[in-house]
Amino acid sequence: MAAKLSKKELERPDVFQSGMERLTDYMAENKTRVYVVGVAIGLAIIIAIGIYFYWNNYQTSAIGLYAKAHDSMIKNGDKPEAAKESIPLFKELIDKYPRSWSAKIAWYNLGNIYYNQGDIDNAIGAYKNYISVTATDNSGIRFLAMTSLGYCYENKKDFATALNYFEQAQKTNNSGFEAIGYRNIARIYEQMNDKKKALENYQNALQKTADPAMTILIKRKIATLN
Repeated sequence: MAAKLSKKELERPDVFQSGMERLTDYMAENKTRVYVVGVAIGLAIIIAIGIYFYWNNYQTSAIGLYAKAHDSMIKNGDKPEAAKESIPLFKELIDKYPRSWSAKIAWYNLGNIYYNQGDIDNAIGAYKNYISVTATDNSGIRFLAMTSLGYCYENKKDFATALNYFEQAQKTNNSGFEAIGYRNIARIYEQMNDKKKALENYQNALQKTADPAMTILIKRKIATLN
């Protein structure tokens, strides 16, 4: 059975009712302020919704153009000249949607196309642009871009710069690529006639290598250097 309320409790003003009365009085006394705050909140909500839909459409459109360019690149992967068809698509993507993730990765793909065509200077520019627009990277693509820059400078016989990029690559998220990185560094030291450093990095590569065929090749390199 519910407890009976005393006369004093029945006469006490209801807390909710009292609070509503104070709120109503405040709103009546501060109509202009309440109106301004209400309008500001409404506009903030409208702007937030607008930004959401704009950004969603922006990214979706960028992904669509990226898919078109990427499909063309894959289709012509074994035909360097035909792969040129993808270049204007990637450039259009970068121009139209520069802040999208798709535009960032487009720079890396452009670098690969240029490199496969033997256009080393444009490949270098594209890889550097990718690195400049990606401060962090959990996918390993930054490692691949820096490694590709190493290959470009190695191709140009600029071994000091190639070594610099290979060593920078090893400091990025290179999970699964450690052995490749050490082999690249070792190869450059070998070409620079620094056998001690070459041997050291081939040994590091050997520790990280799981491929039996590559293990045999690295062991032969180590035996030759020793």
